[in-house]
Amino acid sequence: MAVLDIHGGRVSRGIHRLFGRRASVVNTFAPVLTAFMSLMCCLGLLAVLPSPAALAAAPGISGRGTDESDLSACERALSLGFGDTERYQSSLPSYLRLFSAVDGQSRWHTAAVECPQRFAEGTVRSALAAHAANTLAARTGINGVVSTSSTSLDDDLTLHVDASTAAGLSLAEDRAGFAFEILAARHNADATLYKISDQRKSNAQILATAVAQESDPRQKVYAVDSLIANPNETVDPTNGLKASTTAVVEMNCALEQLDAVSAMTGKNSNSTASASSQSGSTASAASGSSTESTKSSSGSSSSRTDTETHDLTVISDLISAHIATALDLGYPALETALLK
Repeated sequence: MAVLDIHGGRVSRGIHRLFGRRASVVNTFAPVLTAFMSLMCCLGLLAVLPSPAALAAAPGISGRGTDESDLSACERALSLGFGDTERYQSSLPSYLRLFSAVDGQSRWHTAAVECPQRFAEGTVRSALAAHAANTLAARTGINGVVSTSSTSLDDDLTLHVDASTAAGLSLAEDRAGFAFEILAARHNADATLYKISDQRKSNAQILATAVAQESDPRQKVYAVDSLIANPNETVDPTNGLKASTTAVVEMNCALEQLDAVSAMTGKNSNSTASASSQSGSTASAASGSSTESTKSSSGSSSSRTDTETHDLTVISDLISAHIATALDLGYPALETALLK
């Protein structure tokens, strides 16, 4: 209050010089004006400064004591992403939370692509941020600021992932397409569900042929007992959450695809780390110097090829769109349930 009184006094003296005897009325509002200006300054700082939790959560960032330009693309995305998440989940005004959620969607997508060991986390958090942004946009009436990913793949899609990963992605799409077809029939030939079914099956076809396979990974027909018994609402067997059956089918498609990609990125990361370790050991033995310390657990990578970036971007967009669709269909937006 001392600071407020001092500033309020300065404002009052200035008003007296300007307005003379009429200053008494205006003086009444001087402390209110000062408090409002202070609040706006604080909100501005909150919007631009990364939080301590954000810095601590991104490995290799806290305590660096160096310019942020030294951070890799992965580390920068993690630092900013954690800060955005904290702000859009806070009690700040809705419009500030909206723009933090929009930024978070983009930064977590970057983390998914740039951080080899954070693909699943980045993809899930990007989808959660997009869902929050859509909710806040509807609440504030601010339109046109949220970008949306499509659940449809281009017919001429080219991928350079291994056959096992492509097969896993295709199988998940085909399983979801079959499930939506069964649910459409159970809901009086629901046209919307039939459309989603066709879309998922089309994705499965594209993914099955984008990479050469020894055999078609699609099974075409899957178990239907649970779908027939619970066409409206069901319990997700992966985590025990209850949601609409359509939401569970869509989320399981996304989670199955995340598992397929995580297996690929895990193998690639291990191969890269092994090669780097062997190379570093050889150089150390020849020069007598110590090798560079191991990269932090952020999984930062400075050697992403354009092809890898393209493939991971396409796949992350697709899975994120599936997650966002599941959330729109009523799946609980719980980080603890989606982040393993």
